[in-house]
Formats: sequence, structure tokens, C-alpha cells
Amino acid sequence: MKRPIILLILILALFAFASILLSGCRPASRQRTTSTATTTTAIAPTTSTTAKEEITLTLYFVKSRDGVMFLVPESRSIPKTKAVAKAAVEELIKGPTQPGHISVIPRNTKVLSVKIKNGLATVDFSKEVLNANVGSDGEELGIAQVVDTLTEFPTISKVKFLVEGRDKGKIDGREIQDWWGHVGLSGQPFSRNESLIQGGVVRTNAITVDLPRAFTVASSPLTVKGKVTVFEARFNVRVLDKNNNVLADQPITAQNFENGPFEETVSFSKPSIPGRGTVLFYFHSPKDGGEVTLASVTVFFE
Repeated sequence: MKRPIILLILILALFAFASILLSGCRPASRQRTTSTATTTTAIAPTTSTTAKEEITLTLYFVKSRDGVMFLVPESRSIPKTKAVAKAAVEELIKGPTQPGHISVIPRNTKVLSVKIKNGLATVDFSKEVLNANVGSDGEELGIAQVVDTLTEFPTISKVKFLVEGRDKGKIDGREIQDWWGHVGLSGQPFSRNESLIQGGVVRTNAITVDLPRAFTVASSPLTVKGKVTVFEARFNVRVLDKNNNVLADQPITAQNFENGPFEETVSFSKPSIPGRGTVLFYFHSPKDGGEVTLASVTVFFE
């Protein structure tokens, strides 16, 4: 009897020991932990800068070449303003930035106002504007400086000048209408005149000359192009050097006699002396055969 009991006791002891071992090896119950990571993004300090808005103006100044004066354009950027027309005239008075360009308007002139109504810009200058001392060509170009600059704006087609609010009478003994003593203001309001601009189209009542352009370099063969209204649609082109020597004289026939298009090439001898020249458009009068000028285009020979 004792032997089975002892064996049973040993089996139970082994079972208990195995249970203890198994419980020691069993993993502990897991706690589910949620870790919330907070990401902080550093925001760099910013400096708010607002770029100033600008507008670009086309201003016209005077240039001289071989004894001939004409207008040349300059582009200029200024801070944006509602009074842009007034600002453009003020920039003209400040003068050019390009070498060889000048402004005829006296530097101490002030622009009192620029008023625009129905396409007419009325510019009121201070009395200092009358102090310019220039010849007739300089006066014409000085007036055209302002007119051609302002007519770059689509809202302006004509320009009128005032001095201290008046277009007549005297200021400091000077007659306002005389302006600078030659051209005067009797013909105002003034319209744009591209024939005074380098590269401009020359126009008269009878002809529009698209080529050659005013105050540009000409060489042979020279293309002449445009539209003309002339008797029997026939006219001539004469090329002259600076001493008025004839380099070529060629008849041209337009497609019709009223605003008729034309385009031809004119060959001429190279002038012995470089410099300014003239391309003269003319026709012979059906009345007496005399020459009648249609247009004259100043060019330069090199």
C-alpha cells in the first residue's frame, strides 16, 4: 500500500512544480498605452513688405544731328499716381537721362495743373515757362515735347497751354500768346505731330509716307511707301544730299489718284559727304507744270 501512495504523492508534487514553472514563464498582461506625440512646427517670423507700384511713361526730348533737331522718346518709370498726366509733364521739365538729349522747357517751370476733358488736356504752367530763349525750331519742338508726351495717353488727343490760368494777356511784360516769340499759341489746341519724331510717319493733307521714316538712316535702294491723293495718281520722288545735290529723281504711279497706295524702290548714288539728306515727294501742277511739294522727309546718309 505504501508504494502507490508514495508514487501518487510524487506525481502530484511534480504536477504542482510544473504549474509553478509555467506560471512564471507566462507573459504579464499587457497594458495598452497610447502615446500622443505633439509636433510643434516653428513658424519663422515674416516681414511684410509691399512693393511700390510703378507706371512707365514715354517722354519726348530734343536731339540734334548734323544741324537738324528732332524728338526722341525716352521711357521712364515713376511711382503710380492718379495724376499721371501732370506727373509726365513734370518729368519732362526735370529733363532727360540719356546723353545728347535736352529739354527746351525751363527747369524752374512748375506745372500748376493738368485738366482733361473730352480728349483735351489743358496744361497750366507757372510764369517761368515763358523764359525760354530758343529759335523757331526750338519753340516748335518744345511745344511738341509736351503735346507728343501727353498724346501717348489714349484719353488725350489735343493739348492746350495756359500760363497762370490764362491763355491771353501779359505776365511780367511778356505776351502769353507769343509764348517764346516764334510759333506762339495762336494755333492751339495742338495735335500730335509724328513728323517731328525720329522714326515717325510723315503726314500731310495729301500724302502719308510710311517709308522712309523721319530722321532715320537711308541707303540705296530706298523703299518709298505710303498713300497719296494726287492728280492722275502720278508724282515724283527726289533724293537730295545735305547740299541739295540731286541723287535721284524718279516718277511714281499710285494705284489710284485718291488715297492711292504706292510702294517702289529708288536707287541713288551714295552722297560724297555723309550727313542729313532729304526725300522730297512732289508732283507737277496740271495748271502750269510747276512743282508742288507733297511732303519732305529728313533722313541721314552714312
